[in-house]
Amino acid sequence: MVNRSSIPRSAPQGVDPLLDHAPCGFLSVRDDGVIEYANATLLTLLGWERTALEGQNIVAILPVASRIFYQTHVFPMLRVQGAVTEIYFSLRSRSGQDIPILANGVRRQRQGDAINDCVVIPIRQRIQYEDEILRAKKQAEAAIGAQKQAEATLKHQYERAVALGQITQHIRESLELTQIFAVAAQEVRQCLAADRVGIYRFTADEAAGSNFVSEAVAPGVDSVMVAQVPHQGFGDHYRGIRHNAGTLAIRDIHEMRLLDEHSQLFNQFQVQASLVVPLQKGADLWGLIVIHQCSGPRYWQGVEVELVEDIAAQLALAIHQADLIQRLQSELQERQRTEVRLTQLNAELQRATGLLDQMAHIDPLTQIANRRRFSERLGQEWARLRRDRLPLSLLLFDVDYFKCYNDTYGHQSGDDCLYAIAQAAQRVLGRPTDLLARYGGEEFAVILPNTIRQGAIAVARHIHQAIAALAISHSDSAVGSQITISLGISTLIPSQKLSSTVLIQQADQALYRAKRQGRNRSVVFDPTMLDPRPKSALPPLI
Repeated sequence: MVNRSSIPRSAPQGVDPLLDHAPCGFLSVRDDGVIEYANATLLTLLGWERTALEGQNIVAILPVASRIFYQTHVFPMLRVQGAVTEIYFSLRSRSGQDIPILANGVRRQRQGDAINDCVVIPIRQRIQYEDEILRAKKQAEAAIGAQKQAEATLKHQYERAVALGQITQHIRESLELTQIFAVAAQEVRQCLAADRVGIYRFTADEAAGSNFVSEAVAPGVDSVMVAQVPHQGFGDHYRGIRHNAGTLAIRDIHEMRLLDEHSQLFNQFQVQASLVVPLQKGADLWGLIVIHQCSGPRYWQGVEVELVEDIAAQLALAIHQADLIQRLQSELQERQRTEVRLTQLNAELQRATGLLDQMAHIDPLTQIANRRRFSERLGQEWARLRRDRLPLSLLLFDVDYFKCYNDTYGHQSGDDCLYAIAQAAQRVLGRPTDLLARYGGEEFAVILPNTIRQGAIAVARHIHQAIAALAISHSDSAVGSQITISLGISTLIPSQKLSSTVLIQQADQALYRAKRQGRNRSVVFDPTMLDPRPKSALPPLI
């Protein structure tokens, strides 16, 4: 007896010869693991010659892990369920390189033997695409995180401004700095029984000069603010000897080494002792609380210093609050503008998320659902209609002699033709639950939930009419001068005993019969299509 597995051939009987040049790999494996057929695409991918690979056991192209996976998962599922979908594992090339692939398989009877046919797609590009989606998702998540952080920052700033307003309101009755400084100077003078207390402010504008902005003096003591003399020397003296901007307590001014101009200034205003506490505005030195004793030297007690420092802290809050009040309106306006921008960013993120979802489920050429979306929807509708015990119809159709069309008119015209057919068929579907998908190559599928056979036949007729109305010339077609389609129809009521694969197989068999009967027609599946005769007895497809 001749071993059939050792006889090289381009395609076994019952296998469409066009598979040899399909863009994806195709593999036929017997139950004993012998490779009966591999198309040219797969042979090129693996680096094998046809005569060298066909007849080998499948373990020759499987890494160790994939062998175990095939034997424990893929092959048992094929035997039990008759099909596998979306299976990931690796093939090994003849050079020893492992190639990640995505496989879909179906178990068929061919010439009396059980054959496992698998469609093999390298997932190198798919992985890159998923990486791009992941990066885009991370960028979207980072943008959302930045948005939330910006919202939290704005909220924190606003709450802090409100809190400062409440604290300042409890401490002082007025938000006017002039009034606050006047009250503070008077209270400090009275509490410390000092001769002169002033609030001194540094200015960035050297030409304007730094000066006192508020003052309280005891009776008989000259006012620095009233005197028509420059008095920025008080601040210059402080900054010149206290670079760390800390509290400066001087018991006797005459014990200090002063510049001549500073000494003259202190003498003019009878200053004998002084206590200077900085007013901070954040990290910057805003000004000073200046306390003068004119009646003689004075030892400044610790409690007195702490009291003035506490008041300085309260004044610093008032200064900060005053700036916040001036900036609050502009900040609130900016916040409103930011909120508008954040709303726009949210909308853009939603659009980006929708686009990513669309990219994952839409065929880029025809702009209809892709095979992945078809499989998801078919599974969903099968489960739903199984619960409701309602019919589900499926149409499978492809373009007659499309390879000849591509060879004659070019691949760009072929792409345009597929797009036009997809859009024409899409316009036929009138219900949102109906789904048109590109099933693969020039083959399309239509899911018609809750549709009986007569309804499916009507939809098929309208699709034929819509494509005929396109009047796309096809000079090399054997059935006419224009583009035509062959279409298979199957209708089932889903049940626990059946899977959606049966519906696909029946529609595929009906499509196959439509081609056998001369193309450019629709054929409804019936059990007589399960022809027990060998496939070799049937005329070959072109």
